[in-house]
Amino acid sequence: MARSFLDPAAPVLNGNDIDRPGALTYTALMVMPPTCPDPLARAPRATTGVVERLYPTPPALQGAIVAILCRDTRAAALSDAQRLTHFPATPLVTLSWFHGIDAGLVERGPVWRRFPSDLLLAGSHFHPVVTWAPKTGRGGFACLTADTARALFGIDSAALQDRILPADAVLGPDWMPFLTDLRNAPDDAAVLAALETHLAPRWHAVQGRTSTAPTLRQLGRHWVARLAIQARDWRRQCSPRQVERRIKTLSGRSLRDWQGLVRTEGVFFSARERFDRGEPPDWAALAVEEGFSDQAHLTRAVKRITGFAPGEFSARFIADESFWAYRLWV
Repeated sequence: MARSFLDPAAPVLNGNDIDRPGALTYTALMVMPPTCPDPLARAPRATTGVVERLYPTPPALQGAIVAILCRDTRAAALSDAQRLTHFPATPLVTLSWFHGIDAGLVERGPVWRRFPSDLLLAGSHFHPVVTWAPKTGRGGFACLTADTARALFGIDSAALQDRILPADAVLGPDWMPFLTDLRNAPDDAAVLAALETHLAPRWHAVQGRTSTAPTLRQLGRHWVARLAIQARDWRRQCSPRQVERRIKTLSGRSLRDWQGLVRTEGVFFSARERFDRGEPPDWAALAVEEGFSDQAHLTRAVKRITGFAPGEFSARFIADESFWAYRLWV
């Protein structure tokens, strides 16, 4: 990675905030175990024992949750490097849960920092993230757009950006039954049931409607398009600077930042479609198709979001176990 995914200049929300990797005030800071791999370490895809699922959003939560990803490695014999997980920069807010896994962040050095809880709430991230666990286990995460997370959980999604916090500390006491059910869920079915049981009533109270389930690509583009329409309406009454401030207040990023993330994600989907057809990726053609000025522009965008140039990212996507989340998503 070119730099830490966390901003060391960002203000601290509370004592459990881990938004400053260099700060020794974080009580869970740990010396890296000897077996912790470098975040750039490579390892082949596991052939047996790993169960990964991208679940459709429960019908009652259509329009609220973008995607639900779960993974179970308890039956797999994974090497240290195979227990790495790479995540891209994303405009989404994620609620994560871990069962039997002491997961944590891996940064260049390398340094491993255990997460302060088995239930986490993470804001949008403008840089890629790498995690690692010293043993196998079960876990997953649900993805929401920033405005949905704000409406559903009553959180300041802009203040949460580039941070990973204990869900218990961010959400109020009214959410404790939900977190307890999520923490005690014995399998994916129980996780899905907890999400639907506790979130659906609140989502219906907020929205008062249901919606059809578009594709992941359509969801991202639809949300950014909706943000652009809001910006256009604001421009009728406000100066460009005021509009930009409102967009950042609403979503945590500038409209240009969001558009860049979604445009680059479109490249991943197009490259995956070519791969499935047995065609090699044509980065120059993909750059033109997805609205980049040229291949160099595309290369810079892909490297900023994933930490890798397109060619290396493509090779790791195909072969590396740690890129499982990309393969489920795209």
